Amino acid sequence: MNKTNSISETAPNGYFVRDLIVYGSLRHGGAVAKGFVFEPPDLANAATSELNGFQDQLSLLLASLDDHQRLQVQWYCDSDYRQELLRYHDETQNAANVWTRRVRNERFTRYWTAMTERQLRRQRLVLWISRRIDHSPSSSLSRAALTQHYEHLLDQLQQEFAHVEETLRHIFSGQGARLHAMSDEDHYRHYARFLNPSFADRFDFDPLSTFEPQLSIQENCWHSEGHASPDGGFWMDGHYHSILVMSRWPRVTFPGIIHRLTHLRLLDYAITVNVEPLSVHAEITREEKAHDRLAGDYASEKKVSLLTAMQKKERKIAALMQGHTLPFQALFVIHVWDKTKAGVSAKAIALKNAVNSMNGAQYVESTLPATTRKLYFQTWPGWLWGRYTCRHLYAEHSYLADLLPISATFTGHLDGAEALYDGNADNLVGLRTFLGGGGSQTPQHAVVLGMSGAGKSVTMCDLLSQTELYFDYTVLIEEGLSYGIYTKTVEPGAEPIILQPDGTHTLNYLDTAGLPLTPLHLSTATALVARMVGLPADEDRQRLQQAQIARYLNQLYDDAFNEWCQSHPQKLVPIARHAVALMAYRRDKLPPGTSSLEAFADFRDWSEAHRDESKSYLESFSESEVLRYLKEPDSSREVRNLAFASFHPSEYPTHQMLQELMHLEAHGAEKDAVRQIATLLQPWCRNGLYGPLFDGETNLSLHGRIVHFELGCIPESAPELKAAAGFLITHHTRQHLVTLPRSQRKRIVYEEVARFLDIPEGEKIVRESYAQMRKFNCWTVSIVQQYARFKESRIRSTVFGNSRQFILLRQNDRADLEDIAQDIELPEITQQRIMGYPLPDQQPGRKFTAFTYFHLDTPRPLCGTVHNIASPEMLYCSSTSGDHFERRARQLKAHGDLIEGIVTEAERQSAETTANPTLP
Repeated sequence: MNKTNSISETAPNGYFVRDLIVYGSLRHGGAVAKGFVFEPPDLANAATSELNGFQDQLSLLLASLDDHQRLQVQWYCDSDYRQELLRYHDETQNAANVWTRRVRNERFTRYWTAMTERQLRRQRLVLWISRRIDHSPSSSLSRAALTQHYEHLLDQLQQEFAHVEETLRHIFSGQGARLHAMSDEDHYRHYARFLNPSFADRFDFDPLSTFEPQLSIQENCWHSEGHASPDGGFWMDGHYHSILVMSRWPRVTFPGIIHRLTHLRLLDYAITVNVEPLSVHAEITREEKAHDRLAGDYASEKKVSLLTAMQKKERKIAALMQGHTLPFQALFVIHVWDKTKAGVSAKAIALKNAVNSMNGAQYVESTLPATTRKLYFQTWPGWLWGRYTCRHLYAEHSYLADLLPISATFTGHLDGAEALYDGNADNLVGLRTFLGGGGSQTPQHAVVLGMSGAGKSVTMCDLLSQTELYFDYTVLIEEGLSYGIYTKTVEPGAEPIILQPDGTHTLNYLDTAGLPLTPLHLSTATALVARMVGLPADEDRQRLQQAQIARYLNQLYDDAFNEWCQSHPQKLVPIARHAVALMAYRRDKLPPGTSSLEAFADFRDWSEAHRDESKSYLESFSESEVLRYLKEPDSSREVRNLAFASFHPSEYPTHQMLQELMHLEAHGAEKDAVRQIATLLQPWCRNGLYGPLFDGETNLSLHGRIVHFELGCIPESAPELKAAAGFLITHHTRQHLVTLPRSQRKRIVYEEVARFLDIPEGEKIVRESYAQMRKFNCWTVSIVQQYARFKESRIRSTVFGNSRQFILLRQNDRADLEDIAQDIELPEITQQRIMGYPLPDQQPGRKFTAFTYFHLDTPRPLCGTVHNIASPEMLYCSSTSGDHFERRARQLKAHGDLIEGIVTEAERQSAETTANPTLP
């Protein structure tokens, strides 16, 4: 391609070869470069110590350059979220739920439109390492020998850059930065977009479709000639371009000063910093000569200023000799472009102001065509060997590290995001409920905290809606029916289960829900009964009371088992065989420390997946071995416990049976105490004050895709009933979740977790529940509304300690936020932002919920601000009180289709609210 008399006269050129860029040729005078896509941690919300730590890593990056290497840091921003949005859209097509598809399609459409209109912003960063080729092959070599020489040279260069990659990974391993070594395809795409800014408007075009490896960079990528503009800069590819160069470093730098340039709300500008290490010996020699001149002047003039300058030179020489200072020369170029002259001029003015705000830094704007051309060529990706050095500045690593354009857009977990949200800087943020690769993904338990009116309900409803397609089962436990409409959208016929004293629902807490009887189940039932009875003030009496309850519970289960054996004698031996197999399976195939419940679930899932193999495994145990296991006292207990997994709901013992057993069987010294417990259990029987909720055969079905328990109808005058009911359904749903295959994803949402879990043994049970639910592929979310009570709860440390991600909305009390920050090490700057988040009802125009997403990722937390801009139908769906739910439920009955009804009513409500802003 001939570009004579154009801007390309002295442009660098090369080839894409074996994931390297070779400039010139593989002879003396040529150069080789490789790019590394660098995703630094977002430090906008970082503590000072983290900023200083990252600055140390950048200093180490500069120190790692040897005499033959040069570094180019190339930062730019674009509006490209194409790959992430298309993946999100493709996964949406797998959603069977109409509501989920609608919610996710609304998000995709909104964000895709914003991207194509270039309203989104995303920072990008590439580190280029380049080196010269020192030797040329002998001219006497044959063609075959020359080819072999080049192949060996390329092998060596690939190994060298692999070592560079390993070094970079080691340097930035401490704070969660990510590094990706670029391939030929990556190099080509980057160059194509660099030389053709018009590609930024073509999200449906992949430049790789035109890649020809045998052609040079210019032939492959440069499709538009450039020419000088009479107003300065140049014009190329339908854009006006302007170049600014840093002409003086800031007087004082600090970690994060570069954000004044990188965090501008602009697109279409890039910052390139070319760094060349200088010889320490040569720098010392130069400084010594300067010192000698000053010494001579001082000897003749005796000026104090000369003495001060001499001392400064002495300190610098000492620092250079001791390795405390590393010298460099650097070129700092800002390249800006726009389709119009006015546009490029406005952007240039904003960038000039930003440079001037950097503690005395100064710039030079290039207007001469020849100078502009030379500077532009210095910014070509990976090209670090240009001869134009007039604008290079001397720099030392201590402040140069602060001025490298290392900056990132907060995107959360955008790679593989299950839910998408707006950021606070025209960016997109992704959230995930499970993390990990392949089959080792683990749930990231969460906590949502915020004051009343901050937008917790709409945020959670939106998150549940977007992520619904990834889950097979959902449990909601709340007060206020905030999720009443959402529940109806999950599957036909789904309704909230409203618990109340005079209701008809029954959950038998003695029902193991198709699982074996375990110590955890017994301790849970004991704790619930103790809650019904009431706690003695004396700890010794508490322990005695729980021991008495546990003894009678065991006796009740013994009686139930014996009665079941008489009714089903033919089932006993098969269960004993199952118990023997389970023991052997646990011993031989599961890791040490596996609980009996985990072993049961694992064996069950394995048997379902390998029916023939599991049948043979069961039959491998002899009849005598099975009968011996059934008869021996120690093992017969395991058979008894396993038998309860085969019970019909009507065969389990009930609360009234326990009450009668304690009343009738009490004897000895503890007779009066046990009968007193039995008397206190009377109101909890079916005909007592609290109705059939705790007594009788379970008549609630927990099958389907969602179960939603509502506790708001239990009066505040009966706090013991609300706590016991919350505890009961928590235990029962946990038992049901365990019965589901481990491969299925489940989730459970606790609204106001402290209210109904702050009971005897509550801390222990919640801890075990969190740990076990993780193993059973269940994501757990605890929502905290009344933090003043929660922070005094015994389960606070358990919930916080087992959660990996926190959604922090506006807090009303600074002391509460400081308590939260102390628990999860939240930076001070983030605390200030949370306190300043606007409440939705205080916002003009389109409202949003602002929150901080804080994820305890390894090795450093992810932390950033997120805006949830909910659609009108999402606002309608996430009603925040019982009266809203009842009114909207009546409205939706008038529509044949639920989703269409939500959309229609949301549009009507939105129109009414616009006409009368005082309406809710």
